[in-house]
Amino acid sequence: MKLWQVIGIVGASALAGCTNTTAVQPTALTSMQQRAVDAATPGGQQTAALTPASNPQLTITPGVGAPDTAMAPLNARLVSRARELGIPLAASPTGEGLTMKGYFSAFTEGAQTTVIYVWDVIDASGNRLTRIQGQERAPRVTGEGWASVEPQVMDRIADQTIDAYASWLLARAG
Repeated sequence: MKLWQVIGIVGASALAGCTNTTAVQPTALTSMQQRAVDAATPGGQQTAALTPASNPQLTITPGVGAPDTAMAPLNARLVSRARELGIPLAASPTGEGLTMKGYFSAFTEGAQTTVIYVWDVIDASGNRLTRIQGQERAPRVTGEGWASVEPQVMDRIADQTIDAYASWLLARAG
């Protein structure tokens, strides 16, 4: 398997499932895990923490609708951002993990190009647990549609996607 195929598989999996696009700080998962070690706050309250069950392995499948020139930077950044937040990644779906599937479209209107993205996060049984969606606009550089999408645009989409996924995990953990 070629490197771009592996990156595509990992990248697409990360995009599925969140409807909440609120960003979390890069250390959010790490902070939650550290608080688990501390066990209790000074007031005696238990601190919420992500356990392996609430932070399952994530597989990102290849995205649909975007060319390799757009998917390569997206997938690389998805993996990087997931690692920054402590999200465990798997190269292929596991019986216990989650899978993220991404769908993309790009169009140019006047001086702006817009990339629309939708990620579905599904469980091992194929049930969609959440959806992450949004759009990213950028100045038109050259050409139309995907030809005008710069790698930095795909990097922002990757960050927003993984941040939304992390927020969803934290909310789900309670």
